[in-house]
Amino acid sequence: MMKRITLLLILLSAGISASAKKWTITNVGFTFSPTPITIEAGDTVVFSIASIHEVVEVSEATWNANGNDPLEGGFSTNPGGGTVLPSFLQAGTHFYVCVPHASSGMKGKIIVQGSTATEDIHFPAEVSVYPNPSDGRFQVIMDNIKSSKKYDLDIYNTEGKRVYLKSRSEIELVNIVDLSGAEKGIYILNLSDGRKTYSKKIIIQ
Repeated sequence: MMKRITLLLILLSAGISASAKKWTITNVGFTFSPTPITIEAGDTVVFSIASIHEVVEVSEATWNANGNDPLEGGFSTNPGGGTVLPSFLQAGTHFYVCVPHASSGMKGKIIVQGSTATEDIHFPAEVSVYPNPSDGRFQVIMDNIKSSKKYDLDIYNTEGKRVYLKSRSEIELVNIVDLSGAEKGIYILNLSDGRKTYSKKIIIQ
């Protein structure tokens, strides 16, 4: 299940683009390389850096001041690096620093060109999610009674852990979901009719 959720997240984030590329940023001592880099929307960035370095996205003001206060909703990596998915790389300029070495000027930029529109995977037109993005409180709305008894509903985080479940016997026309206590980020909402599973990306911010 975790592998399936991860695949769905990648497909949704990348807009299922066959032309998407993967870019690698390394470090030479206390300098990121290459930087800046210019990529296209839908591309993925991998930080392959020494274990003493850790990346976090920051605001332009924080970047200019050589600070390391995280940008709300921005990307980050563990020590030694990690992968930044396209969903975190909206069109525009992304400023990042090394958390322990920002004050020494270890920082870089990622410039993303193009549209960041994404597609949901075969999500039923008879079901809507509102609002999305949300603060974790949103509604899953069914068009009619028949639809409301057709699907099981569950939601997973990006690690493949289920954070919400409602069986079709419990589904109503308007289903109020409260994940306000969950971490901010991207989640996958699944609807299953017993034969197929339909998925939609939801964002908590």
